Amino acid sequence: MSSYLATSGMRIEFATLSRQGARDYNEDACGYWMSEDGACFVVADGAGGHGGGDVASETAVKTFLMGFSAQPSIKKNHVDQLLHQADSAIRYGQTLANQLKKMSTTVACLFLNDDAGLAQWIHLGDTRIYLIRRRSCTLLTKDHSLQQRFIDSPAMSESLVQGSIARNILYAALGTGEEVYFESLDEPFSLNEGDAFLLCSDGFWEGVDADAMVSSLGLAGSAQEWLIRMEQLVLDRNSATQDNYSALAVWVGSPNDITLSLGSGDISKLHMDIV
Repeated sequence: MSSYLATSGMRIEFATLSRQGARDYNEDACGYWMSEDGACFVVADGAGGHGGGDVASETAVKTFLMGFSAQPSIKKNHVDQLLHQADSAIRYGQTLANQLKKMSTTVACLFLNDDAGLAQWIHLGDTRIYLIRRRSCTLLTKDHSLQQRFIDSPAMSESLVQGSIARNILYAALGTGEEVYFESLDEPFSLNEGDAFLLCSDGFWEGVDADAMVSSLGLAGSAQEWLIRMEQLVLDRNSATQDNYSALAVWVGSPNDITLSLGSGDISKLHMDIV
């Protein structure tokens, strides 16, 4: 866990965890970079087997952090370029060894700008970004999965979605083809004192719903404690067959001191900016 004081006067605190679960190895990766100019937080969930998925996720995280540290801009064209650079690095890595040729990864990245108190994000796959603002939890990202497409289809019932063998299949990931499908914001949005962000892989969010995220936040005295409380819920649900799981919590100020108010309504506007 660490924290820093932004030039805008906002105290930023963060915490990370990445666990193997019941798998033979961990293909998730997460990381962060911060300075007086801004901050970058990344979570990636790799696929492709041992020597593949872990390499892909680590490559994505390192590419984002190195690129942002060289130019800490949260403009859309820059963060989009970072994602393309990560995809190119992974596809190049696929040519280096036979065991890497099918490696791929999801990614979710949150960027903060200190001077203006602004946030930007970009994501691909089913690694998610949540925002809890004044006790209201909003999923900022939408999964690039067949399951999500089924959910969005008015012809599909919830029971059919849950029973579909294709429900966990992704149609977008880094390293899967020439065309990279992703989402980012046209314009950054303003940070509020008390905002709490959660970036997490599917192994984490499948075990913690929005209500549990909010209730755990209210009981936590730090970003680290918030993750620990949610991690216990993940393990209580499915510890024997638990997938890799990773999460990164980012607090702006003290979210657990913020109570519900009419000011929470502005979160809905964030959905309107999704590309």
